[in-house]
Amino acid sequence: MARIRICPRCKQPKLRPATNVSGWLAPEMFECSECKYVGRFYIEIDPEDYELEGEAKSKKE
Repeated sequence: MARIRICPRCKQPKLRPATNVSGWLAPEMFECSECKYVGRFYIEIDPEDYELEGEAKSKKE
């Protein structure tokens, strides 16, 4: 099963590689299109867990 990479700052699945050579020539870096985070760290979860978290947030609001 594929896992989702989530931004550690805004908790949105909007991460993409920051550079073209990320992970090959340079350390793997990611950029968030939502909050503009750039870094090596990310949260990786199952798609089912992400959906459950979204439902829990909507119930609190």
